[in-house]
Amino acid sequence: MQAKALALFVALTLTAGALQFHYDTRVEYFADRQAFVALPDGKTLKVLSFGYRNLVADFLFIWAIQFYSATHLTNRFDYIENIFNVITDLNPRFKAPYLVGSWIMGLEGGRYRMAIRLLEKGARNNPEEWIFEYDAGFYAYRDLKDLELAEKLFRQAAERPNAPPLIRRKWAHMVYMQDNLDYAFQLWKEIERSADDQLSRDSAFHHLYQIDFERDKQILKLAISEFRHRFGRNPAELDELRVRGILKEIPRDYQGRDYRYDPQSGTIQARRNYKWKSSY
Repeated sequence: MQAKALALFVALTLTAGALQFHYDTRVEYFADRQAFVALPDGKTLKVLSFGYRNLVADFLFIWAIQFYSATHLTNRFDYIENIFNVITDLNPRFKAPYLVGSWIMGLEGGRYRMAIRLLEKGARNNPEEWIFEYDAGFYAYRDLKDLELAEKLFRQAAERPNAPPLIRRKWAHMVYMQDNLDYAFQLWKEIERSADDQLSRDSAFHHLYQIDFERDKQILKLAISEFRHRFGRNPAELDELRVRGILKEIPRDYQGRDYRYDPQSGTIQARRNYKWKSSY
């Protein structure tokens, strides 16, 4: 009985595949296409697969790759979310469809929020994996320019088992890019303390130096403005802010060196300058 059911299922699958191939290879059909050949949802296909749902997911995944490789088709992205949801409903632990589907949605179709939804589904169904939220974080940061979403996704990826140090650095950088300087300093300090490779230590130092400068610059700008209000001029040197009682002490850079100060313009410069924000 089971053999007959399997034979029937394979026959129906091949028939449906042949019909779909007939449609897929007719370019003029897609030019005016308003509907897609019906694809049952994952729950229904689980029943129709007669226990071979992983095999059905494999077939659909292979077909989807072929289908979305046909770049001449005009509306192939209209149904992509449903297709990859069906595949991943059939086999939630099948990791490749989440990644490949998100690449097609984002890099080919420009539908980055859709790609992120699929990757978040992958993370829910595979909680031991960090790659899904890591990829989603890149889409949020690079393509959507959504720093808050990128921070959340990189943080979630960093908290997954065996997440590499790179991801925690991405999370901390997103916090810094949103000007949450105190929190960013805290995260980078933790990275610096726990770093066991030179790249992490160097990255932490660069960020801590820049964050320290940005915080000190805010303090010094306010103090110089107060000095100018009182005395009608810029201080001749930064230490005059301490002498006149405006500041208890003059901030120094992360390496303990004096900042560069121009009394003509009243501007402060660090000895190092990392322009991450200016390039965003």
